Amino acid sequence: MRYPVQRTLIRRRHNGWLARLLAGLLVLLAGPVLAQAPEIRLPGLGDELADNIRSHLSIGREACDLATWRERALLRRADDEARKALRALGYYSPDLEFVLHREGECWRLDIAVDPGERIRVRHVDVTIEGEAADDPAFDALLADAPLKPGDPLRHDRYEDLRKALTRLAADRGYFDHQVLVRELRVNVGEGHADAVIHMDSGARYAFGTVSVEQDILRPELVAKFLPVHEGDPYEARKLIDLQQRLADSDYYSEVRVRTETDARADGRVPIQVQLTPRKRHAYLVGIGASTDIGPRLRLGFENRYANRLGHRYQFDMELSPVRSGTGFNYEIPLDDPSRERVNLLARYQTEETDTAESDIYGLGVSHTIQHNSGWVETRSLSFEREDYTVADVTDRSDLLMPGLALTRVRSDHPINPRRGWRLYGSTRGALEQAGSTVSFAQFHGRAKLILPLGSGRLIGRTEGGATLADELVELPSSVRFFAGGDDSVRGYGYQSLGPENADGEVVGGRHTLTGSLEYEHPLAGRWSMAAFVDAGNAYDRYDEYEPVVGVGLGVRWRSPIGPIRVDVAHPLDHEDSFRLHLTMGPDL
Repeated sequence: MRYPVQRTLIRRRHNGWLARLLAGLLVLLAGPVLAQAPEIRLPGLGDELADNIRSHLSIGREACDLATWRERALLRRADDEARKALRALGYYSPDLEFVLHREGECWRLDIAVDPGERIRVRHVDVTIEGEAADDPAFDALLADAPLKPGDPLRHDRYEDLRKALTRLAADRGYFDHQVLVRELRVNVGEGHADAVIHMDSGARYAFGTVSVEQDILRPELVAKFLPVHEGDPYEARKLIDLQQRLADSDYYSEVRVRTETDARADGRVPIQVQLTPRKRHAYLVGIGASTDIGPRLRLGFENRYANRLGHRYQFDMELSPVRSGTGFNYEIPLDDPSRERVNLLARYQTEETDTAESDIYGLGVSHTIQHNSGWVETRSLSFEREDYTVADVTDRSDLLMPGLALTRVRSDHPINPRRGWRLYGSTRGALEQAGSTVSFAQFHGRAKLILPLGSGRLIGRTEGGATLADELVELPSSVRFFAGGDDSVRGYGYQSLGPENADGEVVGGRHTLTGSLEYEHPLAGRWSMAAFVDAGNAYDRYDEYEPVVGVGLGVRWRSPIGPIRVDVAHPLDHEDSFRLHLTMGPDL
C-alpha cells in the first residue's frame, strides 16, 4: 500500500507590486519560524505512543534540506518503523496515514494514527527448573513481576521480566543457568498474548576460598570484616556488604571484589579481594565560621593504623574566640570491627560566652555498637573536672558520669538530602556517693526531619532536655541548659536565653525545649532561599516555661561539603531588631 505524499507549494503571482511586497513581508516575518528544525506531528495521540513512534522514525534525524528523491523511501521505512513502535506497546492492527508538507526551507510530517485495539496478556508462563525451583527469592520476584495476566501487552515489560530472572540467577549463584524457552506468542485475531519463559537454573554454587591481598592488618582482623565464609550459598548481596564494610573501615583507599566465575569447580566459586591501603598518617587543617563561636581554626593529626591490630589514634585542636580546646582519641576495634569499637578519650576545653565561663578537663572511655536496625549505641564512662563561673558565682565540680546515647540517621543523600531524618537521645548522671560533687540525672534529645515540598524542602527540628537535681546552683555550667543561637532559637545570641537571677543575668536552667520550622526554595544553580520560625527557651521549673520566638529569612549555597547558610532573624520577644547567623555543614 502506498501513502500519498502531499507537497504544499507557495504560488507566486506576478500581477502587482503590492502582492510582491506582501509576499516579501510574509517571508521576512516567517523566516525565524521556517528556520526551525523539522517537525513530526501525531495529532490526537497520547504522549507515550507519540514519543515511542518519534524515537523509532529514522526520518526524524533528517535535516531541513531533505532531498525530494529520498522522500518515498523514507516514508515507506517510516511506516514499518511506526508499526514496530506500536507493536512494542501492544498495538498490532493500526491504521496509519503519512502526509509530508514542504513549507519554505523545511518540512513537516503529519501522521494520522488509529492504533486499534490493544493486545492484552492472557497467560504468563514462567517455569523454573533446577535448584532455583525451591528458592524463595524467585517466588518473591514472580509475585511482583512487571508483567501479569490481564495487563496490556508491553514488550519492554516482558524483557524486564526475562532480564530480572537471569540477573537474579546470577546474583544467587546459579552460574550455569540457561533460558530454554523465550517466546511472546501473540494472537492478533483474538486480541491476546501469552508470555513464556522456561529456565533451567542448574545447581547453586557456594562461596569458595576468599583470598584477600593486603599487608597492613593481621589476616585474623581482616577476616572479621568479611560477612562471607567458605561453603556458604553464594549471594552477590553479601559481596556488596563486604565491599562496603572494608571501604567504611577507613583503612583502605580502594576495595576491589571479584567473583572468579571462570575458576568455579566442585560447586564452589572463589572470591578475590584486593585492598589498597590509605596513607598511614593524615593531617587536618580547616577553617570555618559561625555566629555562635566566630571564626574557627581546626588542626588535627591521625594515625590510621597504629599497629597490625587495627588500633588508631588522633589528636585535634580547635581555636575560636568563644570555644577552644584539644583532644586525644585512641580507638580499638572489637570482634565485629565494622560495627563495634572502644574509644579512650582525653580532652581540655575552655569556653567563654556572655552567660558563663568554664574550663573542662576530661578523661573517658566509650563503647560503640552499630546495630543491624541502623541505631548506633554508645555507652560511656567519663570523669570531668570543671572550673566555671555563671553570673557572679565561681565554683569547681568533679563529675564521674556513666552515659548512654542512641543515634540513627536516614537520608536519600549524605550531604544535601531532599528527604531524611536524624534522631539522637542521650542520658547521663552522677552520684555524690560515687565521688562526684553533685548528684543528678539528665536526658537530652534532638530530632530533625526533612521532607520534599513542591520544588523545595520543609525542614523541622526540635530539641528537649530535662534534669533531675536538687538545686540548679550545684550544677556546673556544662550540665545546665541554655537556649539561643544558630542551632537553637535564631534571632537571639548564643546561650543568651534561660532563667535569670535577681540581677537579670542568665544562669541557665535544668530543662529546655526548642523547635524550628523552615521552608527552603531553590533559586538558581546551587542557590536557594529560606524562611523560618524558631521558638523555645531554657527553664528551671515546668510552670515557668516561657518560649520566645524568632523569625527570619536566609540564603543557602550548596557547597561540596554541605550547605553554607546565611540567615537574618528578628526576635519577637526582645528589643534587638535583627541578628545575623552564619553556619555551614551537612543538614543531617
